[in-house]
Amino acid sequence: MDRLIDTLHYRKGNYKIINRVSEALLTLLLCAVASFFNAAHAASTLNIPNIPIIMASPIHPQVFIAIGNSESMDGNLSGAIMTGSGSLASSLSSLSSSSSPLKYLVPTGFTPPIQGADGTGQAPYTVSQSGVLIDNSPSRLNVAKQGVQAILENYIPTTDFALATYSTSSVQSYNTWVYYMSQGDNNFSFTNTQVAGSRYVINPCYNYGSASSTVSSNCSSIAGFYGGTVVSSSQYMKIGASSDDPEISDVLYSSGSLAGVFLTYTGPTPATPFPPNFSLSNYNSGSVLLSYSKSLPNIGSFATGPTNAGFVPYSKQVIYARRGFGYYGNQSASTGTVLVQMTSAGTVPTTTTVTNALNAFLPYLKPETNSTSTTEIKASALQSPIAGLLSKANSYLSALGTTSGNGCPQQKFVILISDGLPTMDLSGKLWPPLGSAAATGYGVTATFNANGSLNTTNNQALTDAINTIKTLKSNGILTYVIGLGAGVNPAINPSAASTLTAMAVAGGTENYYPATDPNTLVDSLNTIMVAIQNGTFTTSAAAVSSTHLNGETVEYQANFVSSDLPYLDWTGNLVAIQLDPDTGAPTTTINWSAQTQLDNLVAGTGWSSSRFVATWDPVALSGIPFRWASLNTTQKAQLQPSDLLGQNRLEYLRGNTALEKRNGGTFRNRSHILGDIVDSQVIYVGAPEAPYLDPGYVTFAKAKLNRQPMLYVGANDGMVHAINATNGEELFSFIPNSVFDNLHKLTAPLYNQSHQFYVNGSPQNGDVQFSDSTWHTILVGGENAGGNSIYALDITDPSAITSEDDVANSVLWEFTDTDMGLSYSRPQIGQIGTSTSTPLTFAVFFGNGYNSTINSSILYAVNPQTGALIKKIDLCAAVSGACDSTLPQGLSSVALAHKDGLQGQPITVVYAGDLQGNLWAVNVSDADPANWTVRLLFQARDSSGIAQPITTAPIVTLNPNYPRKQGLFILFGTGQLIASSDLLNTQTQTVYGVWDKPLTTVTYARTDLQQQTLSLIAPGTSGLSASILTVTANTINWNNKLGWFADLAVPGQRIITNPELINGTFIATLNTPPLTACGVGFSSMLLELNYLTGGSFLRAQIDINGDGGFTAQDQYNGSYPVGITLSDSYANSPTVLGPNKDNHIVILITQSNGVQTSIINPNNTPRKIGWWQLQ
Repeated sequence: MDRLIDTLHYRKGNYKIINRVSEALLTLLLCAVASFFNAAHAASTLNIPNIPIIMASPIHPQVFIAIGNSESMDGNLSGAIMTGSGSLASSLSSLSSSSSPLKYLVPTGFTPPIQGADGTGQAPYTVSQSGVLIDNSPSRLNVAKQGVQAILENYIPTTDFALATYSTSSVQSYNTWVYYMSQGDNNFSFTNTQVAGSRYVINPCYNYGSASSTVSSNCSSIAGFYGGTVVSSSQYMKIGASSDDPEISDVLYSSGSLAGVFLTYTGPTPATPFPPNFSLSNYNSGSVLLSYSKSLPNIGSFATGPTNAGFVPYSKQVIYARRGFGYYGNQSASTGTVLVQMTSAGTVPTTTTVTNALNAFLPYLKPETNSTSTTEIKASALQSPIAGLLSKANSYLSALGTTSGNGCPQQKFVILISDGLPTMDLSGKLWPPLGSAAATGYGVTATFNANGSLNTTNNQALTDAINTIKTLKSNGILTYVIGLGAGVNPAINPSAASTLTAMAVAGGTENYYPATDPNTLVDSLNTIMVAIQNGTFTTSAAAVSSTHLNGETVEYQANFVSSDLPYLDWTGNLVAIQLDPDTGAPTTTINWSAQTQLDNLVAGTGWSSSRFVATWDPVALSGIPFRWASLNTTQKAQLQPSDLLGQNRLEYLRGNTALEKRNGGTFRNRSHILGDIVDSQVIYVGAPEAPYLDPGYVTFAKAKLNRQPMLYVGANDGMVHAINATNGEELFSFIPNSVFDNLHKLTAPLYNQSHQFYVNGSPQNGDVQFSDSTWHTILVGGENAGGNSIYALDITDPSAITSEDDVANSVLWEFTDTDMGLSYSRPQIGQIGTSTSTPLTFAVFFGNGYNSTINSSILYAVNPQTGALIKKIDLCAAVSGACDSTLPQGLSSVALAHKDGLQGQPITVVYAGDLQGNLWAVNVSDADPANWTVRLLFQARDSSGIAQPITTAPIVTLNPNYPRKQGLFILFGTGQLIASSDLLNTQTQTVYGVWDKPLTTVTYARTDLQQQTLSLIAPGTSGLSASILTVTANTINWNNKLGWFADLAVPGQRIITNPELINGTFIATLNTPPLTACGVGFSSMLLELNYLTGGSFLRAQIDINGDGGFTAQDQYNGSYPVGITLSDSYANSPTVLGPNKDNHIVILITQSNGVQTSIINPNNTPRKIGWWQLQ
């Protein structure tokens, strides 16, 4: 990640920091999405991941998903088992109006697996394909399968998964009957009028004379029992209970030739299934059986036993009616079956490995069929042997080694998905679930402690489950519990909720997750994965509306979420947070959210009528509206590489949500329209503030003094967004042509698993004079890993943007070149030539970035008005032997300077570092670019002579002894975090201060610099709560030394964020990735060096004892520390504010764990160490 700085400057003794950068806050998951890497085509190419590098962790957790596939999982979330409904033979087809309906209203959040909803929002319960019946219903099992598949699709690149169910045998396909119980001691009654307070269902025998043959015959027998025509003429049947009730959730399973509709009566025998008729031991052995001696049509006596919900019908009469199909099998009490072994997409996942890993699971997650030969999970277990299933999880995970291919120990977890409670113990005995009528009848109880854990119970199935979960925990394996459906809904069955909570507490996860609808299940699974991945990250620093603290000072935080809800997709946001005017710390007051504002803007037809989007046409060489009719032929082809949906894709990218799958379209669902903002730094553009003395500029600055403040930031939705800083509304957006080739991928349903970068670079603004002598404010920027171009927009007057044509007309140019790589180099704008030219001459400077085909370091200067090339310099070619063509090379971000630090004057030199540690100085003082010259000023090498990459722009100031010692002083640190291999690089990196001595042409090395030594002091040694850094204070003899250097104290520690220079203090965050392939997480420190020497200060800069002051008490062993630990996380660039009410400088540092640290520094009297630097 390239982190670029804007150097502070001093004006009349007061410091001023140009507004810059934004916080990118990753609010979910260290490893929520796929780490898809660009294939390296040569050793000289960086292998750059298409996700934030900080997320590319090689260590995958191992997750064992255990689905309890008891028969009740065929029930819908309210309890009714509808599998196979509407698929009866023609002789039973009339039951489609009662017990076996054809269609259902599709619930929110559920996608029918085979055939979607019609125009009325209904879908068929059952679909026939090639003679096989397929369950298309919103059954608990289908909901669970869809939820698991969604999680696998989003997490399998960075998480290893296994899939298991109950171990079943002798599984057979059965026909099913719904059954209804008469009310109390009464016979069934039939009516056409429903009376409040009573329960009714559609009478399956209504108008049976016109019914299908079997139904007509069956109902004729039943009608004779009740006499007259009441059965045939009554639409409704009054009942006491139904097997569809959530506390029953059952159907009759039979493989025999039972009647389609039949009545059982004269019974039951015995009268109830409870004591004294049956004992708990009878229930344990499965010998509870209630019978009715008569039936119509006559099938003889009829007996049934309890379901796994503990229910057996014992009303005076029971009527059964055919519904569909189901499965019935035996289950093992002591083990489960692993259907898919622990499967990994590999340490460095690719599209192929991810697809292969996912495909291992998909056959088991298909919907249930009526064929025993298909491989999908079937709801076939009569009981719920949860202890046995979890016992299998324990033995399997305990014996499991590493599965991600890197040998690293992996954390292990179990996710149990069940629609009920344990009903079978490890010995095979049956137990009624707590909270059921059977549990009450047999005296099965449990008590729970205040923390939710189990206290006492006589239910051995629960005891065995709890003990097995405890064993898992003792083996370091946490268990998450999801309760699916109404039967475990805490509002309906609090005893079930208490039981599942106790299981979660035993598993170390505190609470179970009740999932009573499809969305809640997916949310629960996602929440669990968040907890497993345990990551909240930020990848850039904070921006502020003003560095002078007052009641109106606002911080702007850009963020991204890699798995947002409800669609588990990549989204971004930009929020305005009020700062405390006294302390400078962020408050909890959020002024606005750009995410919300943009969602509102595109609602309805707003995506077309209210949103202004433009792009660049490289054929016409002009900005154009982002409309289908305006695109050139190539752009249209890029939006529809394999179909004819380009225009739809364009509308989708503009924000048309009607084209998303959730609304009947074919494109990816989006939780929000604003894309993820990862490495792009938000910039704040208010009034013009350059120090040009040109009369035209003075007039321009006065005229634009009160122009609307704006924020500009790139996002990985393909756009640069212009946001009103006052209210967060998007004024317009721009799509660089450079990202067009990948725009179609944003619509792909599986894009969330194959994230791409688009406009991931940071914009920069500056004031320039055009050829007609008018002054303008322009915005320039690149794409980082998203593209290979630099764009320019005229942002002089936001109030003038009132149409999409206005936006198109504001697009100045987009530059690319055959030798441009990925545009990681943040452009800078500077005046060139002479101060007397009319009009004044300006240029946009930038490097060629990384992964160019030429693999060299190239500096570009282009015209800010037209984008015409002013000068292209191949730096490596200019200095023989400076670059190694076999290693990755490219020019990083630039810094512009005047040799004497003069403000408002043409720059004379451009400084930039590259990937091979070269610090270049290009003399641009001549008005003729043909006469610009190149010097290799310095080569950063470690103590072994190995190149140290420079990936941030240097800070440039005057020599510390100016004016006695003329020349410029360049401060920078080394380090790289771009490629996947950078995570494991333990090379020692260095902070440098290098004097560009006038009239010197040789290249400096570290031997030309005075060494200072940084030392890490651990808490155990210092007695402090955090590690600190101390540094030597060696004197520099400027007669024979040309600056200083200090090697960082920790191997692998590096400077990859933007440093700052304030009051003579070089301030930087130091980040250390995991130092081994099995390491977890970053660590970070704050470094504050004396820029004069690279050494320590004569007074305290860091309040190491935390007493709020800077005194002698902040010393360690007689010197003042220069560094302190921030956290066990990645730390972003420092943002400097102040002074606060105590006259202290405030440093805001946002860390990758989401914590923002406010650090105070003494506000020492400023001295002139720098000058105005063009922004």
